Amino acid sequence: MPPTPRGSTGFFSARELLRLSSAIFLLGIVGLLYVQAKKSTSWKTIASDRAADEAAAKPVVPLGAPWKELVVEHPGHTDEEEIDALKEELQAIGDMTDLAAEEMPAYWRMVKWAYAKPGEELRKVARTDLQFTHLFQAPNKHRGALVDVKLHVRLLRQHDAPENSANVTRVYEAWGPSEESQTYPYCVVFVDVPPGIEVKGTAFLDARFVGFFLKKLAYTDAMGVKRTAPLLIGRMLYDEAAATQNQPDEGLTVSWIIGIVTSLVGLVLLVQWWAKMKPPTQRMPMIDEATVDSFLEDLEAGHPPMPPQNPSDSRRTD
Repeated sequence: MPPTPRGSTGFFSARELLRLSSAIFLLGIVGLLYVQAKKSTSWKTIASDRAADEAAAKPVVPLGAPWKELVVEHPGHTDEEEIDALKEELQAIGDMTDLAAEEMPAYWRMVKWAYAKPGEELRKVARTDLQFTHLFQAPNKHRGALVDVKLHVRLLRQHDAPENSANVTRVYEAWGPSEESQTYPYCVVFVDVPPGIEVKGTAFLDARFVGFFLKKLAYTDAMGVKRTAPLLIGRMLYDEAAATQNQPDEGLTVSWIIGIVTSLVGLVLLVQWWAKMKPPTQRMPMIDEATVDSFLEDLEAGHPPMPPQNPSDSRRTD
């Protein structure tokens, strides 16, 4: 076996091995960023310009404790005069922006509609066929629609409310995707928190929400990219099973990513070492064409064939 050229370690030269290792590390870093981006905690800074003081979080109502759902007498969303009034107010709504002062009359009217009846009654008449893509692609067509959606809540905040027609002093804001929207979140607003849900910023729970679609609300994600999310105003329904589900989906941790990358590099080095240490393969001696032709002629003539001559023997002298 010929000697290994200087700077070579088998399959690859030293320079090629360095490039390969660098590429593997780069892929590992890209994989880490991808996993971190998909983790729910990576966009926990959405709507950061409206961040609430988590120290003033509402105390948790224990699961199983007596709880009466908030219902405020109001004509609600089935009253013709209310419907006409909302249509007029919706003329001021603009998509892909923050909430503006001229949009608040429709906002507070939807709050009153959401609490005019118990949540289960609203859910019976809410639409389950309207998904994220429908609201995102055709907001004007579906504005004011009552939507039923199950969310994976990942952010939960509270805000003090300014003086308003609904006589509300505090509102709650939750962010999270649905199964259909995958990583793209909804923003939902409500004024009554079911038992077992702690309002403290980052959250990990499933919740069913019934609410009226107002607009596509602008926000900035954790990577600094401007995006929009459907804004629903309504009720978060009481669901004990969902409230007790409070375990984060962390995905792959940084330690796992580093371990995987290290293992890949180790595998490459092991293959290089094995290639270098593998014994050379023995090759059959080469015989020229003239020797083969002479051998075949002897066979045809009936002469006993002579063994093939080693090329090195022809260089020997008697």
